[in-house]
Parts: sequence; C-alpha cells; structure tokens
Amino acid sequence: MSVLYLFLNTYTSHSQSNKLFGDDLNLKVQLSFDFKELYKNTNDSTFIKSKMIFSGDGVGEDTITTRVRVRGNFRKKICYFKPMRLEVRKKQAENTIFEGNRKLKLVVPCQNEKNKDELIYKEYMAYKFFEELSDIHLKTQPVSLKIIELKNGKEIEHTMFAFLVEDDDKVADRHEIKKYPKRRMSPLAVKDSSAINFTLFSYMIGNTDWSLAYQHNTEMFYDGRRMIAIPYDFDHSGLVNAFYAKPNPMLKISSVTERVYRGLCKRNPQTFSNMREFYISKENSIINVLNGFKEFFDDKEFKRLDDYIKSFYDILKSDTEFKNKIQSKCRG
Repeated sequence: MSVLYLFLNTYTSHSQSNKLFGDDLNLKVQLSFDFKELYKNTNDSTFIKSKMIFSGDGVGEDTITTRVRVRGNFRKKICYFKPMRLEVRKKQAENTIFEGNRKLKLVVPCQNEKNKDELIYKEYMAYKFFEELSDIHLKTQPVSLKIIELKNGKEIEHTMFAFLVEDDDKVADRHEIKKYPKRRMSPLAVKDSSAINFTLFSYMIGNTDWSLAYQHNTEMFYDGRRMIAIPYDFDHSGLVNAFYAKPNPMLKISSVTERVYRGLCKRNPQTFSNMREFYISKENSIINVLNGFKEFFDDKEFKRLDDYIKSFYDILKSDTEFKNKIQSKCRG
C-alpha cells in the first residue's frame, strides 16, 4: 500500500508540474495588492503577499497565497503595470498546477490604456517563435489576468492579457544541464550552434537588447562541455516595436526595427551554414505561428509583422544579402 501511495503521489506531482506549461489552459488568474506597497519594495529579496485566485481548462477554481515582487529594469521605471516575479511556497503549491513551478515570471502590459495587450501578444509570440527553433527554451503559459488595485480603501479592477514564464531551474532539470551563475563570461564559451541560433533569432526579431558576455536578457546553462544561451525579454525588439523602445546609440541605427547582426565571427563556418539552412527549413513553421496571432492585431500591424518576418527570410535565402547583412557584419 505504501509503495502504491508513493507511486501515485509521485505521478500526481509530476503530472501537476508538467501541466502548468503543457497545453494552453485558458488560465484565468486574479491578484490583488496595493501598487504603492509593491513598487516601493524594489529589493530582489523583498516580496509582498497576495491572494491568487485561478482556474482554467481542467483546473478547478482555487485560491492560494503567492509572494510578489517587481522585476526588471527599464519597464520597472516607466510602466504603470510592472513585470513581476511570483513565488509560491511549497505547501501552498501542493496539489495545484503550481506544484514544481513555484518561481515564475509574470509578463504584463506596460501602460493602463485601451490597446495595452498588443505589445504583450507580440512579446509572447517571440517566445513561441523560439520554441520552433530550439528544443532548449523557456516555456510559457498565456493568462487572462485580473489585477485588483487596492487604492485609498477602494478596489480598482484591471483586466489584461499576460503570460507566465517558467523558472530557469526547470529548463536545467528538463535537459539535465546546469544553470550558470549570473556573472561576466566569454561569449566564445558558448557552443557554436547555440550562439549562432541565439544571434540569428535575435536578428530575425530585430532584438539588440542583449549581451552574452554580461548575460543581459540571456539565461546561460552549462552542458558539461560548453555553454548554452537562451534569450528572454523581447520588448525592445523590432518585432514588438514598443513605444518606449530606443536603440543603443552605439549601434548607430535610428529605430529598433532596423536589424543589426551582433554575432561573433569566430564560429565554425559549417555550423553557420547548417544553422542558416535550418532556419530556412523552419520558415513555414514560423509563419504558421505568426498567423495564429492574426486575430490580436489590426490589419495594418499584422501586415507590418508579416513583412518584417518575411524580410528576414528574404535576407536568409539570398546569398548576396546573407553575406552583406549577416556574415560581413559579425563582430571580432
């Protein structure tokens, strides 16, 4: 009996752990807190508590207590709704979809305005693109989020599209690799296939807001031989084209929508060629992901997104364009 109980308990825990980042759960989440209290506690180790009510497909409504803090840098300074980190204590997470996924990033819109969800749909789409291009990636779960703002004894209700991003420890566990500490490192320590994939993907979505050396918007893992780099936070990319995004002056470009290839030259030429062919083979998959988001944008914006992705593939499939805009622009 005890062996059977252990088996069933382990199976249930494993099942719950996988469920949160399995299929789209049509997940609905409600949080409530005082914005001033949350935003004044900016230390990475300082959290406030909030009741979290959640439900979804195959997920009965439940209420647990979660700890919340603000995360990030730029958005933390300018946004009305700031990116958050959620932590659920082990006892609270037991027998819920949060079991085994107790540390989470919550990506939310920036400003409290009518079209606030559009930028988040585009950033979420970028994560879904990378899923098509790398087995090792951060999993996500879309959320219909309601935030109850407690202000001067009143409750102000905000509804929005948001999404959860799994903790990097889950990526390490899933692929039996180790999370590398957040410290400066040589980009040449990253294995060629991972580095080229990272930089081609960044070029595809027009993202220059990253650094392998300083692990800026980069999760770094060690597979026992070389490093593996995984990108995250894409709000400054040309694909998203957020109203607040401005390019790094050192890059000498006028808009974040202008692509700049920032990979290193010291990579295996055959690996580079193979990765180029791999990306070309994935064109239909990427376009299918894009088409799946069409309903969330007006015709003008969807055309911009469609043109933007197709212009990347035009460059990739042309030997001349590929040489002039990517190979000849690599660094070092």
